[in-house]
Amino acid sequence: MTRAGRPALALAIGVCMAGASALLAPRPASAATVKIWATDSAAEFSLGEARGVSVTADGALVAGRSLAKVEGVSEAVLFVAAQGKNGELFVGTGDSGKVLRVTAGGAVETWATLPEQEVTAIAFGPDGVVYAGGSPGGKVYRIEKGKASLYYDTKAQYVWALAFAGPDLYVATGLPGEIHRVKKGGQGEPVHTTADAHVRALYVDSVGRVWAGTSGSGLVLRIDKNGRVATLYDSSKPEITAITGDASGRVWVAAGAADMSSSSSEPISVPVSASAPSKSARGGSPTDEDEDRSRPEVTVSVSTPRLAPTRGGSRSGYSSEVLLFEEGEPARVVWSAPEEVVFDLARDEAGAGVVAATGPKGKLYALLPDGASLLRTFDERQVTFVAGPDVGLNAATALYRRRPGGFVGEYVSPVKDTGRTSRYGAFRWEGDAPSGSRVEFAFRSGDSATPDTTWSGWSNWEGSARSLPIEAPDARFLQWKLRVETDGNAIPKIRRTEAAYRNRNAAPVIDSVVALEPAEVLARSSSSGSNVFESSAPDEKGIFTSLEEPKSDSSPRKLFRKGYRTVQWKATDPDSDALDYDIEFRPVGGSKWLVLRKDVRESSYSFDATSLPDGEYIFRVTASDAEPNPGDGKATTRESSPVRIDNTAPVIRNVSRQPDVLQIEAVDAFSPLAEAEYSLDAKKWTRVEAEDGLTDSLSETFVIRLPKGSEGSYLLIRVTDSSRNVATASFPAP
Repeated sequence: MTRAGRPALALAIGVCMAGASALLAPRPASAATVKIWATDSAAEFSLGEARGVSVTADGALVAGRSLAKVEGVSEAVLFVAAQGKNGELFVGTGDSGKVLRVTAGGAVETWATLPEQEVTAIAFGPDGVVYAGGSPGGKVYRIEKGKASLYYDTKAQYVWALAFAGPDLYVATGLPGEIHRVKKGGQGEPVHTTADAHVRALYVDSVGRVWAGTSGSGLVLRIDKNGRVATLYDSSKPEITAITGDASGRVWVAAGAADMSSSSSEPISVPVSASAPSKSARGGSPTDEDEDRSRPEVTVSVSTPRLAPTRGGSRSGYSSEVLLFEEGEPARVVWSAPEEVVFDLARDEAGAGVVAATGPKGKLYALLPDGASLLRTFDERQVTFVAGPDVGLNAATALYRRRPGGFVGEYVSPVKDTGRTSRYGAFRWEGDAPSGSRVEFAFRSGDSATPDTTWSGWSNWEGSARSLPIEAPDARFLQWKLRVETDGNAIPKIRRTEAAYRNRNAAPVIDSVVALEPAEVLARSSSSGSNVFESSAPDEKGIFTSLEEPKSDSSPRKLFRKGYRTVQWKATDPDSDALDYDIEFRPVGGSKWLVLRKDVRESSYSFDATSLPDGEYIFRVTASDAEPNPGDGKATTRESSPVRIDNTAPVIRNVSRQPDVLQIEAVDAFSPLAEAEYSLDAKKWTRVEAEDGLTDSLSETFVIRLPKGSEGSYLLIRVTDSSRNVATASFPAP
């Protein structure tokens, strides 16, 4: 063999061993490894549900505010509340127009009853007297020692908010949307009329400026001490639902939107009733009848929050954003809730920010300029107001007040989707459980994204060990629950949790198995130099590793080698496991599978097909991930369509000769003919088409018309079939 012939032979060997040579390549790391579900941030913990457990701004779970449900509150809806002296709370309700007084000890009594159906605004005045707004009707009452007297008539249909700036009372109304200023003694007038139908929120800041929010265009307005009104912000959401300030004097504003089930000119944040019949909201005195006719007719009913889903529990359309206004700075959005509406904002007594009351998921959040954390989750779906430590809710009416002493709190994590059925291992937590407190965990699992009756029950509570087994059946979804007990002084804190799991091994997936065209083989380019490496024992395995020629990342190139066929496949593994492939074949009509190659690690294999008789064959590829998954390997098999193997060249016969014209016939026993060419005196090949115009059959006739003067020249004819078999013949030119 010549020196020049050796590299060519080596290249050919390298091509036909393309699958086997990959055996020496490093294998990817197994994906069937233990994974850790870690939770250690405020955002992650806030996705769960907390009852008596709060999420801190720095991302920890702590025993939170101990709240107890107040007994004796049976009103259809709670609209608003204001703190009084000595721990008293005054609550505006519907639909009997009652103002409730809740004492520091939790006793509930009817403080006053207004002529209107709902008490939609309430404030505790600097004179120590309760002021309340009634709707529909638009009147403001002064309630002293339980007796209500008319204080001011707005001539509007709704009173939505009351706020004192010194001795002056500001009133926000709806239909029309106005801001009134009422001097001491009940004398007042509108100071601003908006284009929107409602002014929903009022707040007086630390320097005496009045802030207001509208419903319709979502405008934030501010009235300075000289009575000048300015628009500070035009929200993309239709309603400003709440305004308040924090301990630093910064102003916080909530804007919201909801997908309304029916058209209405009421604000989106007003609770309505599913059970009570709607009632006409014809406000004002008989002398106002003509004016009332020109106003839109509306209805107000109570008990169930407007934001309760009405179309199969759809959550689309509910959204809120909270803006922060700092002196000298433009307003900026500091928190967004894509599936909730903020109903109220209140100064956070325990922090530097504010508390946000939301629905329809019944959550209470602590907001800071740089983040939010969950304070509590309520079974009642709408947190309507926060008044100091007290919280009012609707959907199911409830009032919660702070309770001193020891208590038990619970936190339920969000559901973890592990991707598919998994086995669960150890659960670990980091934090503190001081003497006088206790921390316990329980677990459950299931195969539906939302826990239902098909899930396992909660496991038994496990004690304060820092590492404990997850007692939950194999399943795709996992959830854990925390219970903390405290004597009121020792506050446990959980900073991080880790849940270990491992996915059940999934079988590989073979998308396709095909055979390339005859003689097509695949080879990868190598940038390492001109050397060609051959493997003398490609199946040899041992305990040692060695330096190997780096595998090229380039796509394989198509080359042609007569007599070879290439089987190619596409396969993936859900775990990204390394796969081994076995290739088998059988003749069409046969039943026994014969091994072509085992343990191939490439996605194709080229072989010399001249060893097989002419005929049709089926190729089968089996993908296995057994190597990276000892004892739990999975395999998948897929077959190709029938593949024609044809190693026999066509036959060329002379049919007739005429001057300068030669007619020949080419016949193939198995594959259609694809091409015919001729050459005169060993010059370039000239293609000739079949007599019927298309070279595509097992038998074709070709007419070769030669140029004048070709008589006696050396005529060479070449015919190729679709399997790339070539036949040649020579004739004297006629």
